Amino acid sequence: MTPDKARVAEIARGLTKAQRAALVSACTTHSDVGGEPFVTVDFTDPWPAPIAQFVTVRTDRLTPLGLAVRAYLQSEQPA
Repeated sequence: MTPDKARVAEIARGLTKAQRAALVSACTTHSDVGGEPFVTVDFTDPWPAPIAQFVTVRTDRLTPLGLAVRAYLQSEQPA
């Protein structure tokens, strides 16, 4: 299910500067056990809404909503 664009924009507007930077610079990680790749983000401040899930003390895994917020932020970056 594709997240609602209005909700994505609202969440993006409410992020801190550190959260925005972390989302934009997130990286793809491959599972050690042959699972699907996923996108990890450095933990900064507690995330609003369910946009990330705990992976380690330093990183979180982006949820589909988190990926949509990341794409939204990347589309707003100057070229």
